[in-house]
Amino acid sequence: MSLRTLPRKVGIDARTALSPKTGDRTYILNLLRGLAALNLDERQWQFHLLLNASDEAGVLPASPCFQNVVLSAPNARLWTMLALPKYARSANLDLVHVQYLAPPFLPCPFVTAIHDVVWRAMPETFPRLHRQIMNFAMPRVARRAARVLCGTQSAARDIQKYLPVSAEKIHVTPYAIDPIYFAPIDETQIARVREKYGLGDAPYILSVGVLQPRKNLPRLISAFDKLKKNNPSWPHQLVIVGKKGWGEEAKIEDQKSKIIFTGYVADEDLPALYAGSSVFAYPSLYEGFGLPIIEAMACGAPVLTSNCGAMREVAGDAAELIDPLSSDDIARGLEEVLSVPGKSRELQKRGKVRAAQFSIKTQAQSTLAVYAEVLQGTN
Repeated sequence: MSLRTLPRKVGIDARTALSPKTGDRTYILNLLRGLAALNLDERQWQFHLLLNASDEAGVLPASPCFQNVVLSAPNARLWTMLALPKYARSANLDLVHVQYLAPPFLPCPFVTAIHDVVWRAMPETFPRLHRQIMNFAMPRVARRAARVLCGTQSAARDIQKYLPVSAEKIHVTPYAIDPIYFAPIDETQIARVREKYGLGDAPYILSVGVLQPRKNLPRLISAFDKLKKNNPSWPHQLVIVGKKGWGEEAKIEDQKSKIIFTGYVADEDLPALYAGSSVFAYPSLYEGFGLPIIEAMACGAPVLTSNCGAMREVAGDAAELIDPLSSDDIARGLEEVLSVPGKSRELQKRGKVRAAQFSIKTQAQSTLAVYAEVLQGTN
């Protein structure tokens, strides 16, 4: 790239920001919120937020540095392969930021956020067709990317293990959660979501995530059954929040009176659901980060999660750690949080401190530093 004057023009694939809540949506939306909060000089930075639909609901944050750009294409594949490169060329972008897949022909460098490599690390938990696409495309994307971004050291190690990318090219930019999870939550809000989702007055153990194999729901349900069998007088119910994914978890039906499947839950309802829970259970088999862990902590819920990989890294010393492959150990952990005097309160206290370390400004600053590094190398 030839030497050029400021501002530096960065195109950000922001399509997922307008989609239903997923980890990809949370990642990009909080990056944009963080960039807006930095109050950057528009004479130095311009961010082109690349979309496939207009932001009619006003989801995207406002900033003098932001320009919303709606690119037309018949489908997602052509949007990525044709519309994105065409716009990058016409707008003379200096850099493009994508998640996972990138077009083969871009007129400028790009960085990609690879949140996890589950299709390689645990292929049995990933749909076959999607796995084939990722196995074909991602090595090529990783090789061409100027930098690869991820949320944890655990994810960075796996990316280096499974993809053709050097450690020097991988940058950990810790992810953030929506600021709404840090807002105070009162009993009225908790009562409202209890009524809305038919939870009644009984205490509940909460699980949140797309219903798919790696979320480990069969073992969580088995652990809950054991917990109830060992403590028949306990009134607790298990509440599972998440849209249907694929695999056996997507086929689980509510055949037990003490288990409630809410389906997809609106963003604004999640904080109160977290806050009202007796414990948040997240015994996932594999994650690149594990945003619900921090969301629950920020809302004051005691957290139980897996003792491996990114979950252990993200939770630090602020969660009850269990072996996700053992329903007995999951049951043990739940019982300890629910019955050991002071355990729940201590986890709540530690969780609040831990969650505060994952801010939108930190995510934006670390990502902006990567942009600057790439651009400096191209001038």
